[in-house]
Amino acid sequence: MAATVISSSAAASVVFGCTAETGIIINNFSYTTQREKAEVMDEDGDVIAVSYYKPTATISLDGVINGTTGVAAAAPGVALSLNSTVSGNGITGGSVIVDSTTRTQTSEGFTTFAVEGTKYPLL
Repeated sequence: MAATVISSSAAASVVFGCTAETGIIINNFSYTTQREKAEVMDEDGDVIAVSYYKPTATISLDGVINGTTGVAAAAPGVALSLNSTVSGNGITGGSVIVDSTTRTQTSEGFTTFAVEGTKYPLL
C-alpha cells in the first residue's frame, strides 16, 4: 500500500520512498556527485587558481531480489538501466556503468542484492 504524505505548503515537493525498479524491491538508493580538482599555488603556498573537472556520480542501491531482469541482472562493466531519476546536481545525461554487485543470502531471510555504479555524463 502506498504511503500517505501529509505536508504543509512549505513542504509541497517532498519525496517519500524510492522509485520502483525492475528485478528488485528497493530499500536504499543514493546518488553522489563529484569532480576531481586541480589547484595552482603560488610561491607562498596560497591557492591562486582551481579547476574542477571529470564530473561523475556514484550510484548505490540495494534491496530484495524480485526477478532476474533489470537491476537483478546487473554485472560489473555493463550499463545499468534505472527507473529512478539519476540526473541533476551538476550531472545530466550519460550512462551508469556497474562497478560491483553483492548478493547476500541467509538461512532465515530473503536474498538481497546491492549494486554500486558510476555515472559518466558523456557516455
